[in-house]
Amino acid sequence: MVLTSITRYPIKGLAGELLASVAIKPEGALPGDRRHALQFHDRVPPDPINWRPKKYFLQSTQSNLCADIQVRWTTDHVTLNHSDKTLIMSRDSLDGKSLAKWISQLDPSSGEFTLETLESGFTDQKEAYVSLLNKATISAIAAAIGTSDHPERYRGNLLLEQAKPFQELQWVGKTLTIGTVQFEIVEPIVRCRATEYDWHGKRTIGFLDRLNQLCDTDVCGLFLRASSSGIISTGDRIEVIG
Repeated sequence: MVLTSITRYPIKGLAGELLASVAIKPEGALPGDRRHALQFHDRVPPDPINWRPKKYFLQSTQSNLCADIQVRWTTDHVTLNHSDKTLIMSRDSLDGKSLAKWISQLDPSSGEFTLETLESGFTDQKEAYVSLLNKATISAIAAAIGTSDHPERYRGNLLLEQAKPFQELQWVGKTLTIGTVQFEIVEPIVRCRATEYDWHGKRTIGFLDRLNQLCDTDVCGLFLRASSSGIISTGDRIEVIG
């Protein structure tokens, strides 16, 4: 098996950034993943400093706005485009006020936002995992349901190929190595309504119901916990131990 892509999402809910390689540290999210998030101004979490559930943030379950915004990351800048509107910011110090205002102007019905930052990441789970997808499983689900098989639908960090469909579900509790880095395979990823949108312009209404009915499952992908440090790169071999 081989690692064919690495993706992080510097701003939760928006398009991701492809990486050729990344340094991994034990027991953390992919570095820079979900580091920022657009929090609804009128939703005040009980803990305004640390990790917060995704219901407090802008995400693709609420509208197509997130996926309609094109995001391009460079070494120094991030450029966001929506129709004829463009915003360019320094990536080292994102201008939260400008970004929040720009997003609100695109869709006034979405309300106002504040840009929140958390070094450990606003991952969907309170514990910061790295997520892994199997391309064969994605294609099998798409064939069964009759929809597109774009991996972006599942917003995973790592994509592997050369495995059988759903083979990864047999690996829970084992150790996975990518290059020289070891990961504990924690659990399958139970999917939410955000999977309705494929990030290529199509929304499959009732995707989760069809997933349950036609594939007899509500999961796609695995949560991993790094147990060693190192660098992983696209093209690295993947092995399962145990």
